[in-house]
Amino acid sequence: MKILIVDIETAPKTAYVWRFYKEFITKEKLLANGYIMSFAYKWLGSENTHYSETRTEDDSHLCKQLCSLFNSADLVIAHNADKFDIPLIRARCLVHGISPWSPVKVVDTLKVAKREFLFDSNSLAFLAHYLGVEEKGTHKEFPGFELWAECLKGNPAAWREMKTYNIQDVDTLEEVYLRMRPWIRNHPNVAVHAEGEYVACAKCGSKHIQWRGYAYTNTGKYKKFQCQGCGGWGRTRFTEYAKDRRKELAVNAV
Repeated sequence: MKILIVDIETAPKTAYVWRFYKEFITKEKLLANGYIMSFAYKWLGSENTHYSETRTEDDSHLCKQLCSLFNSADLVIAHNADKFDIPLIRARCLVHGISPWSPVKVVDTLKVAKREFLFDSNSLAFLAHYLGVEEKGTHKEFPGFELWAECLKGNPAAWREMKTYNIQDVDTLEEVYLRMRPWIRNHPNVAVHAEGEYVACAKCGSKHIQWRGYAYTNTGKYKKFQCQGCGGWGRTRFTEYAKDRRKELAVNAV
């Protein structure tokens, strides 16, 4: 299964305002729309992390690259993918008249953190620190928003730092995802991409499993296992009960 880890960096919008807060921005006040400044990506398990950028407002070539990557991927991993990254990429593709990419499954690690765990913060930086993985880099020479401001001015040193920061985000995201993966209950079934006559872990695709008793539903009994690769749990699809036994099973009426 081809699993894509991706992170985008975007330019801020520019507008005329009268106040620092609670300001409603109409299109007449808008000076410049945001756009994709850069993105970094890697394929899960690869040692190489790649980076692309634009130093103008024309992000069409970045959108085309992202579409090509999504077309090649079976699964996309991103932090805040469902509410930010994916909708924004779609919007920029629409602006440039780019056709949609083929349907692809997405794991949003921000939604996973909120749904499966109770952390004090769900930011990627906090999750990395809390889980003890390689943390996101900080903006050393250009702290905070200054990095984006200097990039928009065309500062080469700022762009070098943006590249380092963007790439490090992807490497950090990969580690956070791998730590979370065994706990993700609705993770897409990686095992459907496995070839051969063997039972594979639905989360990571490993065939190194250890049978651990049975799992029971209201109508079936299934062999249960723990993956020795990622640590996740799974079960077989077909019940151990014979057809006649399944007919005799009773369920709650209300």
